[in-house]
Amino acid sequence: MKVSQVTESFNLDNVVPFFQPIMDLSNNQVWRYECLARLITFGERPFIPSEFLYLVDRQESQSQLTETIFNRSAQYFRERDIPWNINVSLADMQDESIHRFLSDQVQNYPNPRRVALEVTAQNVLADTETFDVFSHLCKKLRLSLFVDNVELEQDSIERLLALPISALKMSGPMLASLAQDRLAQSIVKTLSEQGERKNIALVAQHLESEEQLALLKQLNVRYAQGFFFSQPKAQAH
Repeated sequence: MKVSQVTESFNLDNVVPFFQPIMDLSNNQVWRYECLARLITFGERPFIPSEFLYLVDRQESQSQLTETIFNRSAQYFRERDIPWNINVSLADMQDESIHRFLSDQVQNYPNPRRVALEVTAQNVLADTETFDVFSHLCKKLRLSLFVDNVELEQDSIERLLALPISALKMSGPMLASLAQDRLAQSIVKTLSEQGERKNIALVAQHLESEEQLALLKQLNVRYAQGFFFSQPKAQAH
């Protein structure tokens, strides 16, 4: 069934989190999980957000999607002693209803420090005022902030390293070209060292091969996720 065929019957009840591990390369253990939204329909493969977000937008239910993934992820990990992340959009950061939702949720959650919210570097840098307000809320609620899709632009990196965040996640395409780009390798190694001094983790994404893994270890990148370790799955292992 094509995603267009479920337009009329689309329901957020059919959107669930799939879990992809972020690995600690120093010991080959799971560090935490990223919780990724997937649309489940009538025996078909799960649909990724780029295939169904137009349905969410059509129903003006972006905030409800975020709340759904947060609630289901929180329920899944509530009795599991392992950290987890979900993605939030610029609209989420601007939405006071999401602020109230997060405030309500952490009151009843056993360890909010295990939870991280991922925001893209593009959104952070495009609206620093919104991020500043949101980061103050997260600090108050004891939620961590990760910045996703970081590119190797020196000015942007310096601005991001000055923020109250717990991790930087390199963009996926960057890893694919890293082996052929000596300048990028130098920047990544320096970024890893700077992040360590500031207690900001550096995470590589879209890891797919032994060669990439060896290069990341050589550059002192401690954390990574990608199909090399595991595709997103309905159960965290």
